[in-house]
Amino acid sequence: MKTAHRVASTLLAALLFLSLFTLPAQAASYTGTVNKDKVFFRSKPNTSSVYYAVLKKGTKVSITGISGNFYKVEYDKQSGYIMKSLVNAPSAAKKEFGEKDKPKAASKYENIRRISDLGKLPRATRRGSYGDDVEKLQRALQIKGFLKGGLDGKYGNGTADAVRRFQKSVKLKETGRADKETINLLFGKAKAASAKDDPGMKGITSISKIEVPNTSNPGNYGRHVKALQQALKLRGYYKEDINSRYDKETVEAVKRFQKSRGLTSDGIAGNNTIKKLFGKNAANYTIPTNKVDWFKGGKNVIPQWSSFVVKDVATGLTFSVRRWSGYNHMDVEPLTKSDAATLKKIAGGSYSWARRAILIKYNGKVYAASMNTMPHGEQSIRNNEYPGHFCIHFPNSKTHGTNRVDSSHQSAVRRASGSDW
Repeated sequence: MKTAHRVASTLLAALLFLSLFTLPAQAASYTGTVNKDKVFFRSKPNTSSVYYAVLKKGTKVSITGISGNFYKVEYDKQSGYIMKSLVNAPSAAKKEFGEKDKPKAASKYENIRRISDLGKLPRATRRGSYGDDVEKLQRALQIKGFLKGGLDGKYGNGTADAVRRFQKSVKLKETGRADKETINLLFGKAKAASAKDDPGMKGITSISKIEVPNTSNPGNYGRHVKALQQALKLRGYYKEDINSRYDKETVEAVKRFQKSRGLTSDGIAGNNTIKKLFGKNAANYTIPTNKVDWFKGGKNVIPQWSSFVVKDVATGLTFSVRRWSGYNHMDVEPLTKSDAATLKKIAGGSYSWARRAILIKYNGKVYAASMNTMPHGEQSIRNNEYPGHFCIHFPNSKTHGTNRVDSSHQSAVRRASGSDW
């Protein structure tokens, strides 16, 4: 009897031991935090599935897996999914579920070996600052051996300590702040070259040595911008290196020059600015004529309700108009009675549908176009003695009646494109 009891006990213990290996393993779980308000806790890992709840920023969830762009999570005793970008997950969770952190982008300053190659001096910064100026500061500190960490563009304790070490080495007050004096000493002669030393000014000793450029705008690039910068530098308004780019430094230099000459300080190198900047050298300067496809930007050149000047190529007469409307082409009206009278004179004393080559001047630029002179349709100006509006066509614009490109208008545009204001 005792033997049978011992055998039964042994078998029971063995069964209990084996059962330990047949129980399902407990799934790994990590705590994540919802990082935005109004986050959907969904039934399936896609944005079209129903959602169980809308979670607030800061809500804690248990992360149990990954499915595509979603974390599988447990919340309020229910299993569901939340987009990965909306949950801050611990590194251990990412490692467990095979998700790799995105590699950090290399700093653009990482391979620069000389401080002089870092370009313009960064602005003064301090603990808590971040961005390109801090990144440039960090690289300069690395080059001189004061910073051992990486470049992250964040002015934290490591950067502040490196600044203190540099300040101590040059006998400055050890503040840990990258003020102007600290930056000047750290970067040494890394400043924009003077007009005499700038390679972009080679052979340029006076304004007369520069070919008068076309008008240009912020964002432009090339020889016309280079000539603009050279002239501004000779006159003392542009302090940076010549780079042929109409950047923010060029805009500010143009504004300073315009202000000194009583011009509208808009930072745009228009006709008046070019003439003032180049003086007598611009005496024979003509504004280049532009051809702009109506459906590739032309319709946006002159906003609705804007006024501009029209020059009839054949007669040389000019008058002012205002853009009223127009989708396929521009609908305009003479601005005043005097302008309407000039338009009638251009037409030979009687308005007509005949196409005429014209030039348009707006914001310092000139555009090739075509017009008829016949008043028709609606009007918005009631006191100009012109009963309606007339049409102006650009390259590839269409008539409203046919919705087609008009060959006669396009022929007039081509004639206008060969003319100067």
